[in-house]
Formats: sequence, structure tokens, C-alpha cells
Amino acid sequence: MDLPKTRVAVVAAARFHLRPLRRIHLARRAPALHLGPVVVGGHEVALRSPRLSDATAWREIRLRDQRLIEPYWVSSALSWPERHTETVWVDECLQSRKAARAGLALPMVVEIDGRFAGQCNLERIDVRTKTAELGIWLDARVTGKGVCSVLGVLLADYVFGTLGLRRVTAPICVDNAAAAKRAERVGMRREGTMASFLDVGGCRRDHDMWAITSDMWAQASNMGDPRPDNIQH
Repeated sequence: MDLPKTRVAVVAAARFHLRPLRRIHLARRAPALHLGPVVVGGHEVALRSPRLSDATAWREIRLRDQRLIEPYWVSSALSWPERHTETVWVDECLQSRKAARAGLALPMVVEIDGRFAGQCNLERIDVRTKTAELGIWLDARVTGKGVCSVLGVLLADYVFGTLGLRRVTAPICVDNAAAAKRAERVGMRREGTMASFLDVGGCRRDHDMWAITSDMWAQASNMGDPRPDNIQH
């Protein structure tokens, strides 16, 4: 059973203060990030850091879109509702903040017209090789409206321009045609297939490796503005 919404902050605070004391004085607060907004098709699209208060919207969308997400999500012995409680969101937020402070991840949520609409996370950031892995999922109600193109622009400008990364990859299940189409739309290229790469949806499945480099992004930008015509600043 989910915790009442009013207890989300209490749970987060308790979990924070119950961490080993020796770690508290070492922790650095990860600065909040906000990219955008950019207007596309009359809607404001932005990327920002996740908040504990996103729990309810996250759970609602994930449960509603279960049939679209679960087949391609990492397998678990827990049921889908058990994996989407407010407590789980609190844990995810605290873990992602810890990884962000260590420079290993960049957790973000997609916001459309001020409302939570998905996640866009950079993980496995390696400052030595200047590489990272990208994971995105979106509310099914907002796909096909130019949102992916906007996210590609916001993300690429930040990770290549500000963070100085050189290469971002995304493993996509070979059967996930929608995700592959979105990857291509944001400028990624398919590099090959990785056999039995991940256990998703209850079985081990092949995944295609998609990638984009800073050089690829710069070349696309030099050939013309990569933003769709209906995007406004």
C-alpha cells in the first residue's frame, strides 16, 4: 500500500538522517538543474532535476502506461505496482542525488507545461572517457508532438557544450521500434546489436546500441538549425 502523499517528505527526511553519520559531512548538495523551457506546438517543454513531490505523477503515468513500458524495463520479481510506490520514488530520488553529487549521473525529469511527463537520465558518466549512457521514457500522451526533438536539443547542448562529454549511448531493445525512432529523431545512429544484453520484461533480449557524439552534433548544427520549425524560445 502506498504511503499517504503527506508522508513522502517525512520518509525522505528519515532515510536521509538514518544514513551513516560519517557520510553526512562529506556530502555536497547537487545543484538543481533546469533546461528550457522551449515552446513546441504551443507547449512548453523543459528538463529539470527530480523532486520528491513528483512521486504521485510518476506513479500515475507509469501505472497507466505499464503495457508500453514494462516489456522493455529491467526485469524484477516485484509486481509493477509494487515497483511504483511513493517509497520507491523517494529511494530513487535519494540514490540519484547521491550519484549526481559523485558526478556519476545526471537525473532529470521531462516537464511539459509545468507538469511531470517522464524521465531523461544520464548514467554511467565517465569523466575520463567523456562518455555516458542515456535513458528516456515519456508519458504516452505526449509522444509524437515534437517533444523528442526538443529534448534532443536541450540535452545535446548541455552535455556536449556545458559538461564537455564526447559520446552518449543508449541501448534499445531490438523490438522497441518507438524508442528507436525517438533515438533517430534526436540524432543518434544505430551502431550494432548486442546479443542477450539485458533481462527485460521477464527474459534476456538483444539490444541495439545507439549513439551520438559531440562531433556528430556539431556537424548537424553546422548544416543548419536542428530545431523543428515549430520550436520557439
